[in-house]
Amino acid sequence: MTQAANAGRGSSGPVGSGERIVRQGECMMSIAIQTGHFWQFLWDHPANGEVKLLRGAPHVLLAGDRLHVPPIAPGVDTAPTEKRHRFRRKGIPLYFEIVVMEDGLPLKGSRYVLEIDGQLTDGTVPDDGMIRIPMSEKTRSGELRVHVDSSVRVYPLSFGDLDPPHTPAGAAGRLQNLGYLGSADDAELLAEAVGRFQSEHGLSESGRLDDATASKLAEVHGS
Repeated sequence: MTQAANAGRGSSGPVGSGERIVRQGECMMSIAIQTGHFWQFLWDHPANGEVKLLRGAPHVLLAGDRLHVPPIAPGVDTAPTEKRHRFRRKGIPLYFEIVVMEDGLPLKGSRYVLEIDGQLTDGTVPDDGMIRIPMSEKTRSGELRVHVDSSVRVYPLSFGDLDPPHTPAGAAGRLQNLGYLGSADDAELLAEAVGRFQSEHGLSESGRLDDATASKLAEVHGS
């Protein structure tokens, strides 16, 4: 599943009115898999319209958001008897995508080793810098190692912890990933990083996290 970055209309607090409360690290895809639904069914359900409008992308929810998850409706499929049949659930697997860049340029041709769920994948960074592999909805951590000249760049990976870009924590996480911010615990440093990001992307340099900045952060970060 590949979903374009979309910050939605945004909210710094929980949204929605359903009976299912989103926990930290959950997204529409993981909730759909847990409850037996196809993620697009939940995302497009009229009762979840507020969440869809304000969050914009199904893979970035905020702990405390509320979703409506209806009971599973039984389905029937016909097939010849005395034969073996294979049924594949829609929407699986999920995919992890990351663009490996340095100083604004892809590290194309560099050897990498990616560890997710204890599985090692190695190869060379393609021309566009994007690495894409299947992953489980239960994955929470990993590590990417990229060999550049005689050194190794090590990138710890955390899945499911990125809050929406309209929240301070969500903005800080994206700014850290993009190299604008070292520590997310200092409000003054966060404001400076927001200002630098705004200046470099043609936004009014206020240092405040407004709607335009949150949307641009989601676009540049890719989520």
